[in-house]
This record gives sequence, C-alpha cells and structure tokens, in this order.
Amino acid sequence: MKPLLSRVESKKVDKAAAMLKVLAHPKRLAIVDLLGKEEKMTVTEIYRSLDLPQAIASQHLITLKDRGILSSFKVGTKIYYSLSIPKLLDVIDSLEDCCDTI
Repeated sequence: MKPLLSRVESKKVDKAAAMLKVLAHPKRLAIVDLLGKEEKMTVTEIYRSLDLPQAIASQHLITLKDRGILSSFKVGTKIYYSLSIPKLLDVIDSLEDCCDTI
C-alpha cells in the first residue's frame, strides 16, 4: 500500500488530520455516534442521552458544527442537529474494532 501522502493531496491530509483532531474528544465522538443512530436530535435530547450538562453539550455541538461535521436547523425554539458526514460512522466502527483487539 502506498503511503498516505502519495495517495492524496497534502491539503486533504491536513483536512483529515484536523477532522480527526476534533473527533479525538470522547464526548464529541459520542455525539457523532449518537447522531448516526438518529436522523436528527435536539440539543436537549442529546445532552440528556449522553448525561452531559447542557452547556458542555452545546460547546461540543458548536465545535462539531463549525468543522462541518454536524448541521443544524431551527424549528420554533428548538435547534435540531444531524450528522453531515455519515461516513464518519465507518471511522467510529473501525476504531471500535481496533480497540477490541488491543
């Protein structure tokens, strides 16, 4: 197998590394995993499902949205979040498989 840098442009490698850095936080990874199981969820549904303080969940959601990993829309007073990049679930599955073998 060719080294990653020879297979893709340097910009893509930098972008992938930045995305992995954002996903490196356990709570952010849990949010992505949760939204992979649901089409959309409100902030309240997310922080209650993960047993997080609302402020902490909101900070992580904003970070994930700013990086293009999540998208959001507002209905009345509720903000709904959804996963923008469903392929990230494959990354999570691969990581889980790796962790099982360690």
